[in-house]
Amino acid sequence: MDSQLKKPNTNNGNHVSPRGGVQHINFGEDDQMEIQGFVFSRLKNNICWFFYILTIGILRLIFHWYPVWHLKSTHNPSDLRRAEKVLITDNYTGKLKTHFVKSVNTISSNNLNGKKDVANLLKFRLAHGETMEEPQIRVIKCKKLIYIWDEIRGNFVKLAGLENGISKKDLHDFIKGQSNDEQIRKRMVYGTNQIITPQQSILTLLALEALTPFYMFQLFSLIVWIAEFYYYYAIAIVIMSVAGITTSIIQTRKNQKNLKGTVSSTSTVTVKRGHDTYEEISTLDLVPGDLIVIPKLGCEMYCDAVLLSGSAIVNESMLTGESVPVTKTALENNTYVYSVKEDVNHTLFCGTKIIQTRSQGKDQVMAVVIRTAFLTSKGELVRSILYPPPADFKFERDSYKYIGILAFIAAIGFIYTIVSKAQRNVSPADIALKALDIITIVIPPALPAAMTVGKLFAIQRLKNNRIFCINSRVINVTGSVDCVCFDKTGTLTEDALDMWGVVPVSNKQLGKPIKDISLLESTTDVFRGMASCHSLSAIEGEICGDPLDVKMFESTGWIFEDNGYLEANPDPYTASLVVRSPGLDANNAVQEIGIIKQFQFASALQRMSVITKSPENDHFEIFCKGSPEKVVSLSREESIPHDLYDQLKVYTQKGYRVIGLAKRSLPVDVDYEKVLEITREEIEKDLEFVGLLILENCLKPETNGIIQVLKDANLKIVMITGDNIQTAVTVAKECKIIDPDCTILEILTTRPSKQESAAITYKVIGTPTKAIATGNNDGTFKDIESIGEKDKKYCFVVTGEAWGNIVKYFPDLIPTVVTQGAVFARMSGAQKQQLIEQLKLLGYYVAMCGDGANDCGALKAAHVGISLSEAESSVASPFTSMEPNISCVPKVIKEGRAALVTSFGVFKMMLCYSLTEFTSVIILYGIDTNLSSMQFLFIDVPLVLHFAVSFGRTRAYEKLATTPPRTSLLSFVPLVSLALFMILTGVFQTFSYYYIQTFDWFTPFIYESTPGSITRFSESYENYAVFCVSMYQYIIMAIVFSQGSPYRKPIYTNRILMFSLTLMTAICTYMAIYPGNFTQSFMELMVPPQFDGRIMILCIAAVNYVACHFTESVIVETVLGKFICPKFKRFSKSQKKYAEVIKSLKAEDFWMKISGEARFSKNGIDNSAFVQSETNLNTRL
Repeated sequence: MDSQLKKPNTNNGNHVSPRGGVQHINFGEDDQMEIQGFVFSRLKNNICWFFYILTIGILRLIFHWYPVWHLKSTHNPSDLRRAEKVLITDNYTGKLKTHFVKSVNTISSNNLNGKKDVANLLKFRLAHGETMEEPQIRVIKCKKLIYIWDEIRGNFVKLAGLENGISKKDLHDFIKGQSNDEQIRKRMVYGTNQIITPQQSILTLLALEALTPFYMFQLFSLIVWIAEFYYYYAIAIVIMSVAGITTSIIQTRKNQKNLKGTVSSTSTVTVKRGHDTYEEISTLDLVPGDLIVIPKLGCEMYCDAVLLSGSAIVNESMLTGESVPVTKTALENNTYVYSVKEDVNHTLFCGTKIIQTRSQGKDQVMAVVIRTAFLTSKGELVRSILYPPPADFKFERDSYKYIGILAFIAAIGFIYTIVSKAQRNVSPADIALKALDIITIVIPPALPAAMTVGKLFAIQRLKNNRIFCINSRVINVTGSVDCVCFDKTGTLTEDALDMWGVVPVSNKQLGKPIKDISLLESTTDVFRGMASCHSLSAIEGEICGDPLDVKMFESTGWIFEDNGYLEANPDPYTASLVVRSPGLDANNAVQEIGIIKQFQFASALQRMSVITKSPENDHFEIFCKGSPEKVVSLSREESIPHDLYDQLKVYTQKGYRVIGLAKRSLPVDVDYEKVLEITREEIEKDLEFVGLLILENCLKPETNGIIQVLKDANLKIVMITGDNIQTAVTVAKECKIIDPDCTILEILTTRPSKQESAAITYKVIGTPTKAIATGNNDGTFKDIESIGEKDKKYCFVVTGEAWGNIVKYFPDLIPTVVTQGAVFARMSGAQKQQLIEQLKLLGYYVAMCGDGANDCGALKAAHVGISLSEAESSVASPFTSMEPNISCVPKVIKEGRAALVTSFGVFKMMLCYSLTEFTSVIILYGIDTNLSSMQFLFIDVPLVLHFAVSFGRTRAYEKLATTPPRTSLLSFVPLVSLALFMILTGVFQTFSYYYIQTFDWFTPFIYESTPGSITRFSESYENYAVFCVSMYQYIIMAIVFSQGSPYRKPIYTNRILMFSLTLMTAICTYMAIYPGNFTQSFMELMVPPQFDGRIMILCIAAVNYVACHFTESVIVETVLGKFICPKFKRFSKSQKKYAEVIKSLKAEDFWMKISGEARFSKNGIDNSAFVQSETNLNTRL
């Protein structure tokens, strides 16, 4: 029943990298990965164990963090044929890498029984379409997929189901059923049909969380603090750490349970075992090739399967977000190769729900299983959740670099402490503790927690606006968005379509539009096509289906009946679907049409068709509807109205949705049996064009205003739709995606032929100026040149067909097309995703907003996906809006910008906090004293941590700024900001340290050491001066780094932060000026006996604030940020590729450079027409 065993194609699947020993799996595919083999080395392993013991397990902990190091330290490289372990490297966009270390396992048929006959061989199919039978196989599992060793290819090849390289006839051969023995042989390889998500125990989660570098560093810090008797701060850190670990474990456990509850479920299913034998088994036992029975009342699908008989109405909202049920029909029985993408109307997908089925006579609805578990479409969706692409965000990369800089500073402080204290004969134990303490000061343990605060508040504010976020890491990325892509239908425009009217063909030309369908004769071909050419179904008495089909049918006023099955009887018009007139016709009879067979709408084909039969006719009739271009291409030349293209242009430019309708009568000798066997290709040709259906698709009320808001913010806006290009352009102009004064150029392409190479031409759409409206129609480039000289504003509109040709034949033009493209029409879901990837490659931070229907791929590919669907498919998108309009887009961007600026501010504050504390400690180490444990605690918790928590409560600014905030912490402005702040901090602390020594009452601190003991803290005036000035410096940094407009509201709107700043300023002033005896004792302060020394602290703090505020707001943000840096940036090479493309187009004067008539071809420029006038629209499409 499987297709015959094929000789493997040794040219596929095996690719050796120029780097010796590195091969690729899935070569040339989207999931291509590098693979290297390794074998165990006893010598290396023994050496590692020696160092494990020597380092008290620290080396093994490091290997836990870096498993690749562990692999290379215990194994030797080898070829894949001998490998015991493999290193798989997933290289995302050539920049980000993810490594997987996997063991090579063996599966043997000996586990079945001791025999080694053919019937006992393991049976499976590989990704290239070969069916294999082996007694033993070597396998690896990576990202929930299985890879099997192929000896001929010398590589591991992905295990597949029946979806690749199998003909439709071979799939129909499975109608006989699969034996129990064959199922077992396959299940040994394919495993259980279950999408198993990680479900770790509490202890495992605790170990994984506690062993992270962050908590290990905290453990190290605790040991140091306890040794120095810093009990209070150590206890505070323990409490925060326990709370952090507990919260993380609870959230992780909750997410795992939610995901498991969503994707994991089982049931029972009836399978055919040969002849008339049926067996009820668990869905866990299903394997590719099993023939399953689909119940009449429906069920949930637990696998991907192809319908071999009958039809089914399916709810696919889990996968597509489209709540409208779709009809699936049986696969044709021919020699064409089956394709999941092209035969989607015959494929039942895992996770979808079968609402009801229809069968022929008493036959059952049967389907053959093609994919199970993670090979299914649902499994692919779950894998995208479990293994998302790593975030490539400059802010995060720079933050890690700053940690490295802090580590370098800590190393300098570490060395300085050892040297300086050793010179003063401090005890070795004391030197060790003080030196290690420097490390815990410079690298703040609370940094990761503080960095998440701004994002959490942003998520909560979005939630209050009914916008939900499932990935907090995307929040900061959202702040960098500079390009927004929109789907059209259901996103920019209303979901519902209204029937505007029909335009029937009369005397080889289109007649007058008929807006009231009741005035149309029910015997006309247009009316009969409207009544029957659809894929509607009746569920519990309610008509369901595509909104276009529903509106079209309802406008006829006819009655829809769904009998539930096809009766194989002599009356050929008796069908499962019958449409009838509501009353009697002129002959006192009820008109009715039986829908015998449906060929579902396919976006790739842009059409659907039905075969119908009426009682009064002795022949079958075919009705076909779809895009006008496609229907025209299938129609006879003589049936096409002369004025079709003129009329089509009129309606599409008004923004109407236009559908072409055609018919054909089959010969009388075509009977019922032949109709059931007839193919789509046989009927969808030689049609007679009968008219146009016109539907309205209005803009949503919010669309115009939101688009203007985004344009005012200088964001690039792109429409990506599957609709007609003229309709898309009209909608784009109506909502101002395309400005009224912009020249619109449609890109036209031709594929290569024997006579000519591939070519690309441009056509002017619309009339942006009067001169063009009434001017030259000679098709020369001068039309565009005159416009270009005036304002040089132009944009491209591209169809899916043209986009495919550009990608294939003109890849060098992709950057130009993408940067200047405004509308991409007739785009498939895969092409939408491809376009998003190209925008990202050019340096855009892309947001995609769609209704989830066929936008899932684009939503996942974008940096920021915003779904307007409440369906489960929204898990593919980090943001989901409960408001079904685009008003959520500026809200998400504003909150993202606010969160990014907050993260910047918090990071700078935490960095300066650690360096300020480091400065205080280094100054005091000069006289062998330090801050007390309570002083450390007061700085770290009430001051810094408290400010960091309330820092992110500042709300986003109401208006979107014209430029996104900075994303690089290592750019010139942030570096200068940090450097100047720390210079001022060091200067004022040092000044206070020396200035207090000038007072008459001052007595210097004298270090007294006891040999072999650890020094305890002692009060001093030097400590008082440095600590009290530093207290104010933490308040100053919270104020200075809390940036307001244009991304956040002013600091005074953050009431909690303002209360905290006021309260802390009062407490600090109290401790500096007139602390009580208990406060002095508790904080271990030596307060100056006279007020002159205390007032001096306030004066230093006030001057410090003025200096820092002036430096940050005037020198850094204004002089450097707004004046000097932008001027230098103009002369420097932009880091954004799209900016370089735009700059080069302007520099080369792209449109002015080409004069006269020219056309790009694959071989360069030839003398064909470069620009076609829009009067050439009558060219046959």
